[in-house]
Formats: sequence, C-alpha cells, structure tokens
Amino acid sequence: MRRFKGFTLTELMVALAVIGILVAVVTPAIMKTRPNKNKMMVKKTFYTTEQIVSTLINDERLYPDMHDACGDGFVSASPDVYCAYGFDYTESVEYEGESYSGDSKFAELFKSRLNVKKETNDDLIFYTTDGVKWDLTGLEGAWPKGQAPGKFDGNNAPTNTGTILIDVDGDSGTNARQADSDSDSFDQYEIQILSNGKMRINPTDSRAVEYATINTAIKDTST
Repeated sequence: MRRFKGFTLTELMVALAVIGILVAVVTPAIMKTRPNKNKMMVKKTFYTTEQIVSTLINDERLYPDMHDACGDGFVSASPDVYCAYGFDYTESVEYEGESYSGDSKFAELFKSRLNVKKETNDDLIFYTTDGVKWDLTGLEGAWPKGQAPGKFDGNNAPTNTGTILIDVDGDSGTNARQADSDSDSFDQYEIQILSNGKMRINPTDSRAVEYATINTAIKDTST
C-alpha cells in the first residue's frame, strides 16, 4: 500500500513565517497605492467651488461690472448707490425663478448650484449627495458694499474675505482641519474668496493645498 508523506510541524511553521514576512513587506506598498479618498475629495470640492465662483462672478445679470460707469473716483452721497467690485453687489436679482438679495445673496446662489441632499437648522450649512458637508456661513455679509477687495498676501487675507469650510466626509472621520489638529488625518479645509472672485485654499491648510495642486490657481495669490 502506497503511503503519502505530509508536512511536518516544523515545515508548516517555516511556511507560515515566510508568509508573515511577505505580508509585512507587501502590505505597506499596497497601502501606498490605494487611493486617498480625502485627497480626491479635496480636489473635487475645490474644483467645484472654483467652477461655481467663476460662473457667478462672470454672470452680468447677477454681478454687473459697474466700474466703467462709475469711474475710479466715484463718490455717492447715498449709501444705497455704490460701485460694486463683484460679490459685494447685494441688490436683488432673479435667478432660475428665485429671488436673491442681501448679505446671503452669494451664499444662496452658490448653494443653488450644488446637489443638496440634507439640510440643517442653518440654511447655509448642509450636505451634498456625495456626503460632503458645506458651511457657507463665512460668506454671509463678508464683502461690505463698494469696498475694494484687496489681495492675498502670504498667509494673510484681507478682512473682507469670504470663507467656505468644507468637511469632505461629512460627520465621519476626525472632523478637524490640519491647521487645528496638525495631523495628516484632517478632513476639513477652508477656501477663502475675495469679492472680485479671486480664491485660494487657506495657506494654513497646507496639506489640502498640496492635495489640490492640480489646480494651479490656488497658488496664485495675485489679484
């Protein structure tokens, strides 16, 4: 009768040890090749913001260019008449059947161009269908009427700068900015916007800036 020889316990232990070493060596390489979801969402949300801001600032129906008519030295005796630089034009407009005006005009127009899935108690804080949480409260009243937008200067931004706080995974994750946690595990970052449409990621969110470098505009601090 023919007998089959099996593995000895020593041989099995050696085989398991070799497999363990291979797993330890290969796993980090696999992890590095896995897509970073937060990185992708930073790119996506910044690009989305860039497109919406560009569309709104260039729509003459919403934000007319008033400088040619008023001239650089324009002075009005009435506070209701002013030369707008862009998003500081808060007069009422009709857009897709809705009326927008006042300090929340830009924020509401911005929101109208997103796919909102879930509202909160604050109309300017909401979630989109991709799970992103948007906080637009930093846009409300951000641009005083007729005040020059200024320009970004290094880590500094003019006082009349609107901000959008984005949490790329909603209420999941750390719910913290890199600027707050000093960690690579951040899931929030801030976008700064001037009344003339210039925008950038807050420089203190340096990892988010790195993630979104596919858009060269974020490193352009000129006006």
